[in-house]
Formats: sequence, C-alpha cells, structure tokens
Amino acid sequence: LCASFLLTAYSSKHPEVAQVGSLVVSETVAPLSSGLDALQDGVRGTWSEYIALRGVAVENQDLRQRLGRVEGELALLSEVAHENERLREMLRFSQEAGMKGIAASVVGSDPSGWVRGILIDRGTESGVSVGMAVVTPQGVVGQVVATSPDTARVLLITDHSSGVDAIVQSTRARGVVQGAGAAGCQLRYVTKDASVKVGDEVVTSGLDRVYPKGLVLGTVSSVSATGAGLFQSVLIKPAADVQRVEEVLVVGVREHTDPQSLGGPTQ
Repeated sequence: LCASFLLTAYSSKHPEVAQVGSLVVSETVAPLSSGLDALQDGVRGTWSEYIALRGVAVENQDLRQRLGRVEGELALLSEVAHENERLREMLRFSQEAGMKGIAASVVGSDPSGWVRGILIDRGTESGVSVGMAVVTPQGVVGQVVATSPDTARVLLITDHSSGVDAIVQSTRARGVVQGAGAAGCQLRYVTKDASVKVGDEVVTSGLDRVYPKGLVLGTVSSVSATGAGLFQSVLIKPAADVQRVEEVLVVGVREHTDPQSLGGPTQ
C-alpha cells in the first residue's frame, strides 16, 4: 500500500514515467487479452457449430425415417401394380381360351419336401374340387389333389407322380408328360418312329379328362432315340415357372358354377 502511494505521488510529479509504465503494461497484457478473446470466440463458435450439427443430425434422422416410409409405400404400390398386371393377363387368357376359372393366389408350398406341390387360397367354398387343373397364361402348373373349405393343395407337373396326356403340337405325336423333379418333365411313351425334335411345343391332348385340350405344357429340350427300348427319351422344359408362380387359374373340363369365378383385376 505504501509502495502504491509512493508510485502514485511520484507519477503525479513525473507524468512521463506513468506513460512509460502504462505502455509497458499495455504491451505485456495485450497479447494475453487477444488470446483470451480468441479463445472465447473459438469456444463460442464451436458451441454454435455443435448446436447446429445436433439440429442437422435430428433433421437427418427425421428425413431418413420419412424416406423409409415413402420407400415402403412405393414398394407396396409397385407390388399392387404388378399383381394387377398379372390378374389382367390372367383375365385375357381366360377370355381368349374360353375357359371359366377360379382365380387363386399361391400361399405356400408343400411342407413335407417329398412332394412338389403348392397351396392356394381357394377351396371347396369357392368351387374348387379334386381333379381340377391349375394353369397360368404361360402354361400348365398342376392338378388339385386335396381340398379344404378355404384352401387346396396342387400337385405340380414336375412331381414324379404327376402325369398329363399330351401331344407334340407340330407332329401330333402322343405321349404322357411326367414329372422329372429338378430336370423338369419328360415325355414318355413316344415311339421311335414318331417325329420329335428340340424346340417342339407340347400341349395337353384333353384325353385324360383333367386338363382342357390345347394348354401349353412346355417345349422339348432334348431328344434321344438310342438304346434297345421301343420309346424315345424326351425331356421337356415346363412353360410355366411352377416353383415361382404367384397367381393361378383353377379350371375343369366340365363347367363349374362359381360365384367367385375370375372377374376383373383389383383396383
């Protein structure tokens, strides 16, 4: 305190000393003050950026959720559009072929794994009965082998126990199309003198009283007449992708009255 009084008294008599001291203090403190100001500005700017980034992150999360919902809705609309197109094609096929059928959707496959079959969502209440044919615009799928009020089980033409009386469309050579598992189908009992070649289309003959006449079964993929047997070995690629079919038409040789028969596509 005494030193402070002495310095104050001395400075009042010698102003030039006070100016020098003030200058020295200012030059010493100025960098520190500037550094503190810069630090304060940096902290303030960083905090502002952090708050802004937090806001952007929340906004991005909201946008991602909205985008996910929109994508889900678009996928649903696309699936509905594809389903409507398939049903329109089924309707055109039914009208052009002159067949009255029952439209059904595939809802499952045979759970046993021993049988190549599918489950459809139409049963006896819709007019489906055992023995009816199951087809698509592309070709024959199989035959109804079991029914319940609301569902039916279909044996695919690729199953080993399946059989369809058939003819080669171009040459009228006859045979029986039987399932060959993963290999597709084979046309059995075709004599060696019958004309069959790769690419020939095979259709139903209608003689088995299960499948209406003229439905496409598939195309010949290989022919072999070697061996000592009486018949040729003929493999067929099914026209319908029976393992991936989604909608089918259930038809019978005899006329069926069904209030839920195929109408127009869904809206």
